[in-house]
Amino acid sequence: MSCDVPQIGSRCVQRPMCRVTSGIGALAALLRPRQTVDSIKDIDYEQLRERGISGLLFDLDNTLGPRRPCRLTPSVLALLQRLEVMGFRVGVLSNRRGVGDPVIDDLASQFPLLQRARKPRRAGFRALLDELGVAPPHAAMIGDRYLTDVIGANRMGMHSIRVRRRPE
Repeated sequence: MSCDVPQIGSRCVQRPMCRVTSGIGALAALLRPRQTVDSIKDIDYEQLRERGISGLLFDLDNTLGPRRPCRLTPSVLALLQRLEVMGFRVGVLSNRRGVGDPVIDDLASQFPLLQRARKPRRAGFRALLDELGVAPPHAAMIGDRYLTDVIGANRMGMHSIRVRRRPE
């Protein structure tokens, strides 16, 4: 391992600092989405398909709708359905705990949905990917949060897309 700090013989005097620095670089890479868009409507889904992406995992709050929406807009539901017609496997991965929530119930009746996913932990991502029958390198996670959606997707080896703007 090379180091730019003073050396004693072949040993780096501040080797722990070098490890911290490389750890920070690794964390920065986990926080970096592959793509950033203003809205789910700005994603070039055809380009994703050309790159070999066949599964799309969407976050719910602040991605498909505002935080804790009463309902999703018809245009969002139509987009998800259109993506399935295009051949994508579509699922919703949310940390939300929505027992008896009409939005969760409606989405779950139409698409595979995992709530209480505990993102960025891998287990929720794996469970939904398994249900969709898609391997991580062939899937994209689309969400608004760096610490849950982006890190979780990047740790899994998925294509990460961060949505900047909150839906209306």
